[in-house]
Amino acid sequence: MVFDVGETLVDETRIFARWADRLGVPHMAFFGTIGGVIASGGTLTDAFGLVVPGFDLAAESARWRAEDPGGEREHFGERDLYPDVRPAFDTMRRAGLSLVIAGNQPPEAGPALAAMDLGVDGIGISDDWGVSKPDPAFFDRVLKLADAARPGIGADEILYVGDRVDNDVLPARAAGMRAALLRRGLYGYRHAATPEARRADTVADDLHQLADWAAERT
Repeated sequence: MVFDVGETLVDETRIFARWADRLGVPHMAFFGTIGGVIASGGTLTDAFGLVVPGFDLAAESARWRAEDPGGEREHFGERDLYPDVRPAFDTMRRAGLSLVIAGNQPPEAGPALAAMDLGVDGIGISDDWGVSKPDPAFFDRVLKLADAARPGIGADEILYVGDRVDNDVLPARAAGMRAALLRRGLYGYRHAATPEARRADTVADDLHQLADWAAERT
């Protein structure tokens, strides 16, 4: 079982609320703009660009870091962990499953996840790897990380769990892995309603449902 991070394990609500505050936009307006852009096929970057024309995420992140080096900014911590993560992980481990985390995240995410002590067998971070989803090379790294946890594992024995069809389900399936789609977060509900969601081996509302589904197949 390999898990994405944002909106799979970590609730990003507070992160986007801090961005709204930084950009001087009411929270509801900011979230509504993001939702509308995603529904029309756009990206988070497109949504930021609607709020601030010409927005440069990397440059603004660097300015924010320089102005508030000790602040939360785009980071997450224990309080952002979805409440189903720890109990569902316990259920999965009791079922004999190996658990790994691998997602598109900045370097700070690795230590933050490690500090949570989630009992996983490995953590992979895109910025540390130098490659991000949906690049096939990312899923090559996922396979290596899973193999380190359970030597000899094949791609078809891996279930990649995420909240997006484009970044998670489709590239995981293209890599020969199985895939689960979670219906939560900015993307999850929308993507679960698309025809491409049928490519997922299962669509779950939360990690408890996923744990039960996986336990029945071990």
